[in-house]
Amino acid sequence: MTTLFSPVGTADPITQLGDGPLLHIIRHRKPDRVVLFLSPAMSVYQMQDSRYTKAIELLVEATGVPMPEICLKESELEEVYRFDRYIEEFEPILKQLSGEDSVLVNVSSGTAGMAQALVALGSFGRLNLELLQVLTPKCGINSRGDRENPNKYDLDLLWELDQEIEAGAECRIVSVSTPNFSEQLIRENVITLLRGYEYEAAYKLVCQMGTSSENVRKMVKAAACRLNLDGNLPAEVFAKTEVSYKPNDRLLEYLYAMEVRLMQGHWADFVRALSPALTELMKRMLKPYLPEEKYTLFAHGESTNRYNVGAIDADSRLRDTLSWCHYENKNAFITNDAYYRLIREYCEDVRVKDLILQLRNAEKNCRNPLAHTLKASPKATLEKLCCMKLEDIMSALFELQGSAEPGLYDRINQRIIGNM
Repeated sequence: MTTLFSPVGTADPITQLGDGPLLHIIRHRKPDRVVLFLSPAMSVYQMQDSRYTKAIELLVEATGVPMPEICLKESELEEVYRFDRYIEEFEPILKQLSGEDSVLVNVSSGTAGMAQALVALGSFGRLNLELLQVLTPKCGINSRGDRENPNKYDLDLLWELDQEIEAGAECRIVSVSTPNFSEQLIRENVITLLRGYEYEAAYKLVCQMGTSSENVRKMVKAAACRLNLDGNLPAEVFAKTEVSYKPNDRLLEYLYAMEVRLMQGHWADFVRALSPALTELMKRMLKPYLPEEKYTLFAHGESTNRYNVGAIDADSRLRDTLSWCHYENKNAFITNDAYYRLIREYCEDVRVKDLILQLRNAEKNCRNPLAHTLKASPKATLEKLCCMKLEDIMSALFELQGSAEPGLYDRINQRIIGNM
């Protein structure tokens, strides 16, 4: 069912030039129902001579257009120039109509305030409306003399003079394209969330955008997965791009996730994440000097991160280095303290040893306060405990990793936004 919602104005229903906008839309679009919105002044004219409803009846008789159901909505608003007041009056009517039907909206009749309100409602994107503009018969601006005095209106005479009764008369209706402000607002919110690295929230919003492509939605979802170290979708979506996923370097992906926590201002989460990163980095830094097999148990080809007591006991240098770490317990995991002692004993790179020392001290000083107390963790307090700026911790981690290019998620964001 198609419904036409139409204010009426002094160009309705007919002028000496031809159909007014209301009648012209009914002639060409043949709605099943017509809702006429009458200001107090227009209500008086309808009451005097029924000119609006009678013109529709004449059109039906002359052309065979199906007779629509007619509903009159009479407004009490005298301030016909107040478009903001008309938004309040139109919206509930249009919401009810659009919930049931396809709704055509005449934006050429009525006052300028009415037209502005209808265009605004169409632009909000909350209602499914087709806005229709009817060009004047002259396809230009009407002159003052083109409209009859509404107080001396002769519908029958104007109907006889209406040349548009003839079959094949030109259709002057233009469907109005309006910017979808609701869509624009969602887009801006998505961009804000992306720049805050809030990918799960961004994904929920981007799925509400009618203009977002499947590719964009997949990239946002892939970014969310990647930040949680789930690499399946990122490996597919970002393949062969400058932000491709590195499945063989989980440490690098972990560091990129730490960088996001730092940029989000999640200071405590950032510092808590330091321990696993430091563990993996120290293991890597040791490999050129001390293979893991020398001190670590392996199972099914992978490190268990537990002490290989037999191998350690067989090597006096290893035994002496780890004697303070209670390595004799076969079920004990190798601690960062043990890794640091091995770095200090075996690593020959002075720069690496210096960075590891700084990171180890930062981790050791912050770990217990964060793990065992419930209190605020301002950035300044954490930096005082760490004896390092948090940004310097991030830089040291990237330097030790060796191949990192800081700002990965900013590059992902640029890629997503560029495709929106």
